[in-house]
Amino acid sequence: MTFAGSESRSCQFILTCILLIGNAVSFSAHSGTDFDALFAQTASSNELTQLSKQLAPSSQAKGLFTQYRHLKVLKKPLVSKGSFVFSKQLGVIWQQQSPFNSTLILQAGRLTQIDSQGQVHISDAQQSTTANQLSQLMPTLLNALLSGDLHTLEQHFQLSLQSASADNEQWQLGLTPIDPLVKKAIPRLVLMGEKQIQTLILFSDNQDSSRIEFSAINEMPLTEQDKARFSPAQEDSSRETR
Repeated sequence: MTFAGSESRSCQFILTCILLIGNAVSFSAHSGTDFDALFAQTASSNELTQLSKQLAPSSQAKGLFTQYRHLKVLKKPLVSKGSFVFSKQLGVIWQQQSPFNSTLILQAGRLTQIDSQGQVHISDAQQSTTANQLSQLMPTLLNALLSGDLHTLEQHFQLSLQSASADNEQWQLGLTPIDPLVKKAIPRLVLMGEKQIQTLILFSDNQDSSRIEFSAINEMPLTEQDKARFSPAQEDSSRETR
């Protein structure tokens, strides 16, 4: 995907932040039309209050993820697995462990990438005020998405909700970004879960999507080792400005 100009650099940075490990691609089992009914139902204050009672947003968490991606030229989805750590104070670590090792560390204004060879690459969003504002916003949104912080999500998204029922124990929360730059990158998102967020689906404007399933979520305080991972060794690192 190609971008040009300061606004485009902003889009590139936030798109990388939202998707964590690459551009959204089609997930054949879920098209955008599967969720048309969800997005047609604006969430009421009472419904959101009831959902918030089921969720207990945490200031930190870690766990495992499986991401399903499907290119239009492929019949089967591409599957990647790994672990994640997030802290409202420190940011988000997204460590892919298969099919190859790679790590992304997202913090306010900065995206650190560690490749399979251990090389550290740092990208900053500093050339435009818009890029800087959005890069400051993305860790907040990611933390809210992963923790189910409805108050924060409501400030940045139009929310739609299908509550859990006898036929479906999972609730579904549809999110339409309010910010036009975020909406340009990812027009719709869907969160699904019960007492915790279990699935995040990201849609692009051409109905492609990426599905991320979370498991083994632990909301205990982070260890000193966990915290140290947010500051990787800078030897042999390279830096570029977005």
